[in-house]
Amino acid sequence: MVVDKVARHEAGSWRSLAMALLLALWLQSLPWSGIGLLLRPDFLLLLVLYGSLHHPHRVGMGWAFALGLLSDFNDGVVFGQHAMAYVAGAYAMHLLRLRLLQFDPLRQAIQLLPVFLMVQLGVLLIGWLAVTPPLGWGIVLPAISTTVLWYGVASLIQLWHGKGMRRE
Repeated sequence: MVVDKVARHEAGSWRSLAMALLLALWLQSLPWSGIGLLLRPDFLLLLVLYGSLHHPHRVGMGWAFALGLLSDFNDGVVFGQHAMAYVAGAYAMHLLRLRLLQFDPLRQAIQLLPVFLMVQLGVLLIGWLAVTPPLGWGIVLPAISTTVLWYGVASLIQLWHGKGMRRE
């Protein structure tokens, strides 16, 4: 009886990860243009880092690399560009995991801004070495929008699971 309940929980958890992956891919694939493209959060990176924080036994560096390759294919950039940066982000998340779990979503977002910046700059550095140099300071805007999205998603999931917002 207990084993059946655990198996159902495991399957449900995999289903929710698969649905989140499909949603992130769909949002990443939308035809963004203009300021929307400049401010577009990295939805797959958000999924990788959220999964690394809350499901480290399921979403690790292998998933980060695979989803990074998928992001490279989706964006039509140098193959491996996002993959290497996502792996660095997943590694940073594993290093900071215990610390981040102690914070509420707002403090997590503030703590993760440097990680998002590191990943974005890694993507741009690899692209710069392979193809063309980055243009302007607009290259860091996706890190800021991903940080804002982290706060919204983490708060929503926390409320969804009935934990409410922690007040100190």
